[in-house]
Amino acid sequence: MKFEAVLRQVKAVDSHARDEAAELRRTIGFLELSQERLDEAQRILEPLHDDMCVVYGTDDEDMVEIAEALARIRLTLNGAHRGTPET
Repeated sequence: MKFEAVLRQVKAVDSHARDEAAELRRTIGFLELSQERLDEAQRILEPLHDDMCVVYGTDDEDMVEIAEALARIRLTLNGAHRGTPET
């Protein structure tokens, strides 16, 4: 079963699963990052960061960690795209 299928199931349970769904999104994002699937990690972590900043604020330890991971992803992806010849 794919990670995102599990996430859909957790989200569908009820609103009490919100914290679990957020933690699952975070875990999936960092798993994708650890596997160097940067586009997938960014696709998961950006909306999570946006959602959670509203709830916890930008100074929250977890939000800082996600923001730093997103900054590294962007730097890596931007560097990779600059090295690609224009078509």
